[in-house]
Amino acid sequence: MLYIVLPAYNEDQALAELLEDIRTNCAQIPHQIVIVNDGSTDRTFDIVQQYTQDYNNIHGVNHEQNKGLGAAINSGFQYVLNHSYLIKDHDKKNCENKICPDIVITMDADNTQPANCIPLLYEEICSGSDLVIASRYVQGGEQHGLSLGRRGLSWGAGKVMQLFAPIKGVRDYSCGYRAYRLKLLAEGTRQYGPDIIVSRNFSGMVELLLKIAPFAERITEVPLKLHYELKKGASKMRIWATIWGYFQLIYQLKRNKWSTVEWAEE
Repeated sequence: MLYIVLPAYNEDQALAELLEDIRTNCAQIPHQIVIVNDGSTDRTFDIVQQYTQDYNNIHGVNHEQNKGLGAAINSGFQYVLNHSYLIKDHDKKNCENKICPDIVITMDADNTQPANCIPLLYEEICSGSDLVIASRYVQGGEQHGLSLGRRGLSWGAGKVMQLFAPIKGVRDYSCGYRAYRLKLLAEGTRQYGPDIIVSRNFSGMVELLLKIAPFAERITEVPLKLHYELKKGASKMRIWATIWGYFQLIYQLKRNKWSTVEWAEE
């Protein structure tokens, strides 16, 4: 079974379009969608409720207050880990004569990451990868609509992490559009607890990668065409808080301590 986790904060202008895009691109893949409404102040919660009523493969998790991207991802993972065995329709799709494992995909809910990448991520896991990243930095990858500062931050984060924490097969450290074998997340949860991401800013996706990667035998990337110009509404990323988060990650890596730092607010 494929589980798609969507952390959503004030995405009422984009969420419905994304869900329809996912439905179109995943028509041949048995899938469940878990939307985590992270304390939105617009109509996101209402949209989630409507879709969960209309579609039995869409599930909602609600945060009464905004807790940040990392907490939303944590809640989505825990929902999947706690409910996957309860889902009756557990037929697995054959991929090249192999039975596909349970897979979790995370992606942004702002419709800037195209759903047509989901089948690529899915097939890559079915072909033997444990973790797959939709990457802007492999052949065929592109990014459009990002400011020079955002481009520099993502590129610089990758270069810094390649220096301090190289992971074979990884160029795009910060993109959260990824596919994981469910057992990989289960192992990460056993090691770090249910709140596997501690960071309260966008560096949390790098933190998650660094924690999960040691349990993966094979990590690969597929090309991503990011279209940030399609985003409706203001960006939620605070660049300086995210940069400070990267420095905190490096600090913790050097001391091998994941819970001793007071994380910067998002």
